[in-house]
Amino acid sequence: MSMFYGIGVGPGDPELLTLKAIKILEKADVIACPSKDGKPGTAYDIAKKACPKIGDREVLALDFPMKKEGLEEAHKSAAEQIAEKLKNGCDVAFLTLGDTSFYSGFYYIADRITEAGFPAEIISGIPSFCAVSAKLALPIALGDEPVLISPGEYRSFDGTQVIMKAGSRLRELKEQIAADGKTAYLVENCGLPDERVYKSFEEIPDTAGYFSMLIVK
Repeated sequence: MSMFYGIGVGPGDPELLTLKAIKILEKADVIACPSKDGKPGTAYDIAKKACPKIGDREVLALDFPMKKEGLEEAHKSAAEQIAEKLKNGCDVAFLTLGDTSFYSGFYYIADRITEAGFPAEIISGIPSFCAVSAKLALPIALGDEPVLISPGEYRSFDGTQVIMKAGSRLRELKEQIAADGKTAYLVENCGLPDERVYKSFEEIPDTAGYFSMLIVK
């Protein structure tokens, strides 16, 4: 039976794709991925640099809105397109940035695919917060220190907080962090050509791109 794969391509650096991810990409018949301006997006670009063979494969460039409105219909449409390829005997690899289990649309699609009777396999990717930690040479947690991961909001917390998708709210987040007596570090576009690293709280700008992450200590 044909297989549906969810592949985490990591945060941006093609060299961070796992050996297993590349192995699956080399044998998949169809590459499915989020689109950008109607063309294969960032996840595809990263995967292609690590595995040039996918340039010869059929690509399903799937459109997902950035807002919640229309997302359910987009997931349904993506699942239907993928299921059609699976019915025709093709193995389909769906690419996601980072890891498939963190703020990814993969499971919304995978649930529909498995309900349709097709098996799915998940290939983990390096999560962006781990890559950011490595880039800063800053441990996320040591000993018994707790960790909180949130999408774009700050919470008073006795431990390390990782704030993902922080770019549009940096001014507000910086004010909250400073008022709470904490400090923070920022990496924008980790692993991509336009990567920016801010190793002190004072350097952090008031705005940054979508792929921006704060580590609060």
